[in-house]
Amino acid sequence: MTMPVLNRRMILLGSAALAGVAACGGEAPKVAADPTLVSTTLGKLRGVQTENGVLEFLGVRYAQPPLGALRFQAPVKPSVLEAEQAATSYGQASVQMRSGAGAAAYPPLVQAAMTEAFAPPDGIKPEGDEDCLMLNVYAQKTGAEAGATRPVMVWLHGGGFSYGQAGLNIYRGHNLAKNHDVVFVGVNHRLNIFGFLALDSAGVPGFTGSANAGMLDIVMALEWVRDNIAQFGGDPGNVTIFGQSGGGAKVSTLLAMPAANGLFHKAVIQSGAGLRAASKEDAADTVSEFIIGLGISASNAAQMLPTLSTEDILSVAREMGANKFRPSIDDASIPRHPFDPDAPAQSANIPIMIGFTKDEQTLYNVGNPEWVKTTDKQVLEAANRSAPGKGAEVTAAFKTTYPDYAPHHLLMQVTGTYRSLSSHHTLASRKAAQPAGVYAFIFAHDIPPQDFILKAPHTAEIPYVMDNVAEAPLFAGATEDDLALGKLMSATWVQFARTGDPNGAPGLPQWPKFDAATRPTMFFRKASEVATEPFKDVWTIIQTNPNPNAPPI
Repeated sequence: MTMPVLNRRMILLGSAALAGVAACGGEAPKVAADPTLVSTTLGKLRGVQTENGVLEFLGVRYAQPPLGALRFQAPVKPSVLEAEQAATSYGQASVQMRSGAGAAAYPPLVQAAMTEAFAPPDGIKPEGDEDCLMLNVYAQKTGAEAGATRPVMVWLHGGGFSYGQAGLNIYRGHNLAKNHDVVFVGVNHRLNIFGFLALDSAGVPGFTGSANAGMLDIVMALEWVRDNIAQFGGDPGNVTIFGQSGGGAKVSTLLAMPAANGLFHKAVIQSGAGLRAASKEDAADTVSEFIIGLGISASNAAQMLPTLSTEDILSVAREMGANKFRPSIDDASIPRHPFDPDAPAQSANIPIMIGFTKDEQTLYNVGNPEWVKTTDKQVLEAANRSAPGKGAEVTAAFKTTYPDYAPHHLLMQVTGTYRSLSSHHTLASRKAAQPAGVYAFIFAHDIPPQDFILKAPHTAEIPYVMDNVAEAPLFAGATEDDLALGKLMSATWVQFARTGDPNGAPGLPQWPKFDAATRPTMFFRKASEVATEPFKDVWTIIQTNPNPNAPPI
């Protein structure tokens, strides 16, 4: 797959040629610097250049391994290393802890498509590893010759706050780097109990930063970007953070974190509007449950927790449930809810794009054989759970929008789309009260697995945004329309990363800024277009039945 730019024979020939020139009294020509060798503030990195010319620097350590005494602590910067460090293979993912939200068993063709799209790199442990604080960089040029002018796009992976990793197939940044001349960074960080156990804010002595260690990891990765990305041709003054699902919620949270202020300049939230963090009280209850489950006490936790095995900790955490571990309010790291009751003042001048997919929840129901047997009665019951007393109106509104939807697909609208519209357009409305622009979108392009049964599900937009449609044809499709939409969407995201305004991307219709009154929203599909006041009747009901912390799915 990859090959170095210079081999030993080429170096020897170059040296001989230089010696010949010097012997003749001529001025020796300059030898081009090796683009796979980059100097950073933490030492020299040796990457690789792929056959298509993209420079990869993989498994780059940005913080010390959070092991032993550093477990459940804020991240610590690593020491500068004198020796050249190999950056040629992906680092391990964080310890994984599935949330249980996914389909129990995907139908065969859906499973094949998901396996293709979300394939991990070779050599990655399925269970993950506590030694995970590494990032990946994809670039076209490096060194002083590169010029620190390219927009930097930092990807935050999905999987809630429980699982996931930066190196999955459709998350890789080769095509954005090669085709759009950006510098792409993917980040691994601590997850689940290892990243979000609020020992410090619960008053357990001996811990600092544990409540939101996973978010502080991302902050340290962004500090690495600030300090080093110019060596990869990136502009440290033009950094965009973007993420999907849990990654979108991480973006939402970073917008309100004082430690992240100034480290990025644009933000994109995909299917992950995060309005509220967990309360300090709920986080403290989680700590108490964990300590009791382990059979230790708050007074000896600082001595005991660094010595326990990963599995000892996980076994108790699994009994508690993955959803107990997520960002929470703490005085130092996250002093307020990200977007409740309003948008955070610190990010008032940061433009954002925010959106979700047309059929978010199909991905989480397609593995249930009872789903396709959904009745009209069940749709109405679910709609009444979404909007008590308004179920019939919600159902009628979605039937008007999607008259060809069978009950099982309509069920996804009255549940998933209702919640997504509530959370995403609430966040967008609050952000629109600030100076920087907000651009709302819905991915409405159906994808092919299992005869299009998923329609446009959660995660569907990722290969289109990444210019990776051709890397996942079973999942994303391989028609001219699929490929063209991928080119349009990736160009749109890059245009936003360059300028803070998606308008100007080739082929993109004029996209107005979001405002709370008319809510203009770009629908990405074969013929992309802006709709004003989308789902108007449903939005009216949401305003009278607010659920500001509704998850996106």
